[in-house]
Amino acid sequence: MPELPEVETTIRYLRSKVKEKKIIKLFKSDKKLRKNLTNSDLEHINNKKIVRVKRIAKYIIIELSSKRYLVIHLGMSGRLKFLPRSYKLEKHDHLTLTFKDFLIVFNDPRRFGMAFLLSNSEEVSQFFSNYGYDLLQDKVPIKKIYENLIKKHSSMKQVLLDQRYFVGIGNIYANEILFLSRISPTKAVNTITFLEFTHLVKCIKKILLIAIKKGGSSINDYKSPDGVLGSFQNFFKVYQKDIIKIKGKSYLVKKITQNGRSTFYCPTLQT
Repeated sequence: MPELPEVETTIRYLRSKVKEKKIIKLFKSDKKLRKNLTNSDLEHINNKKIVRVKRIAKYIIIELSSKRYLVIHLGMSGRLKFLPRSYKLEKHDHLTLTFKDFLIVFNDPRRFGMAFLLSNSEEVSQFFSNYGYDLLQDKVPIKKIYENLIKKHSSMKQVLLDQRYFVGIGNIYANEILFLSRISPTKAVNTITFLEFTHLVKCIKKILLIAIKKGGSSINDYKSPDGVLGSFQNFFKVYQKDIIKIKGKSYLVKKITQNGRSTFYCPTLQT
């Protein structure tokens, strides 16, 4: 699934190409996504300029001159493609934004993605009202979050994946963050010290920034809109590993399942 680094990579590319450009026409296929545009939405999109492109959590938010907001979530397998006008649509292309000199196409083989319209900024705020903090964009009240978390009985892995605390972290990055912080994914959050939590927050930010710099992870062929593969998978320390080597010493990696997701961690180094 595209996570925060992949979505951030996508919007940074789009922002450089589509700002102030007019959407001449939007085409949507009849195949259903998890959340869909309606036919009546098209009049608020066609012939409208793109004012701004931003990210909220793992969502792509495109602000239009009609004062509407086109919201896209890439789901499990989606990506946006930047293509020439001569491009012929393929089987899993569900949305096509036509500009004067190019196309932006939303391709999603598994159809867990979303594309829908919100009418104003208040609707945007309401839609994301239950989401937590973005460590790359928000001022984060660490002590307040910590005081809330130590009342919980969840595992550390569950907390990282819970979008009510920190947004944008998916399974891959949760594994890497916990390894960098040397915290076990099975550790109960109500046993973590404030010092450990503060270090964890720094590790979250560090892993996300490195992943963005590397263009995200291309485990399942994720590509940026211009077709470039991400490379962060080449820098994984623990995810999908069997052994970790540090300063000539080898450590075994254990694989377990937590809430239906694969977790990789090193019991010797993560406590």
